[in-house]
Amino acid sequence: MPDLRCFIAIDISDTLKKRITRVKKELEGINGIRTVDKENLHITLKFLGGLSADKIVKTENLLNELKFNRFYIKIRGVGAFPNYNYIRVVWVGCEGTGLTKLAEEINDKLKPISQPEEFTGHLTIARVSKKLNLREFFEKYGDFEFGRFEVTEFLLKSSELGPKGPAYSNLASFNALNSV
Repeated sequence: MPDLRCFIAIDISDTLKKRITRVKKELEGINGIRTVDKENLHITLKFLGGLSADKIVKTENLLNELKFNRFYIKIRGVGAFPNYNYIRVVWVGCEGTGLTKLAEEINDKLKPISQPEEFTGHLTIARVSKKLNLREFFEKYGDFEFGRFEVTEFLLKSSELGPKGPAYSNLASFNALNSV
């Protein structure tokens, strides 16, 4: 079996997906921009890359040891990576001490099998393939409040790249201690 391209993520509520989709519609149709499909909107906590079946099991076992309490994330503002003059990714901001803490704990827990990486709370809404000036878009939505939602789980996902973009599958879920 070939390695699976894997990552750890938080899915967002359908209500927030609808609000984000209304904003990202303004980017659709612009030459050089490919927006993320509504069903693929998520917050990546850690990208793992290609994992063998054995490494997926080890990852699941390590993540099962992680204990966390439910928390809220605020979704606010838009921005760009690496910067506004050279845009490759358009993102929506994700804020919350619980979010940063969970990402740090995942990094720490997976040290035996994965390199730690710096976490920046965001949700990718578009990828940009050429130089564009999106100043008006960023000014309009820079501080836009999309809302907030409660995180009760995170997921180990796989990603299969295809001609129409990635297709994601959930491999495992990890629930908060005080989930219902």
